[in-house]
Amino acid sequence: MVNVFLELERLKTHLRARGIEEDHVDAIASKANEEIALAIRERLDNAMELAIQSGVQKDSPDFINALRPRPDAFVLETDSGVTDFTEPPMPMLDKLLARGAKPMKDGSGVYKIIPVGKPSNNPKRPIHTNIFDAQKAISAERYETAVSQYNRVVPKGSKVEFRTATSKQNRATQWVMPEKPKDFTEDLAEINNLLNQEYDEVVLGIIRSYEEGF
Repeated sequence: MVNVFLELERLKTHLRARGIEEDHVDAIASKANEEIALAIRERLDNAMELAIQSGVQKDSPDFINALRPRPDAFVLETDSGVTDFTEPPMPMLDKLLARGAKPMKDGSGVYKIIPVGKPSNNPKRPIHTNIFDAQKAISAERYETAVSQYNRVVPKGSKVEFRTATSKQNRATQWVMPEKPKDFTEDLAEINNLLNQEYDEVVLGIIRSYEEGF
């Protein structure tokens, strides 16, 4: 990555060689620096959009909440540095039998009839904004909108079936929610590689435009 400070100094040298007065040199360099900062911020915003889309696609509000841009390094990262938000398998049998279970006739355990096959009515976990970035509020709204759109296209009239959960079943293999892969390592690497490619083009392009203008 090119050094912005050195490129601005090079621009100043170019302007002085063209006979530009020092006050004007500083003003032009300052304007170029502001333009570079704005261009970098816009590209970071675009990168955030891509990362947020990945979070929505993999249904991971935790990842979206953890995202933050680093203008100094021109990359996106997460608060903790963690990029794998995969949810491990979750045994559900004990939770299912905790309420409403009935004793078996022979007294050897409990059972419960569970309806399966219908969409869940449980609300999605909300995304909470934090102080890092005002865009988090936009991210939260965008995520909830995407979830709402998804819920509207869930097939209606899904056939509801009934299964029996019992205390005799194997908790390790039955009524276990499968793992939900939510690894964003490659997603962020691709986005940051793209940012890295754009950085030099942005900085040098703006410096060149000012040099050519004088």
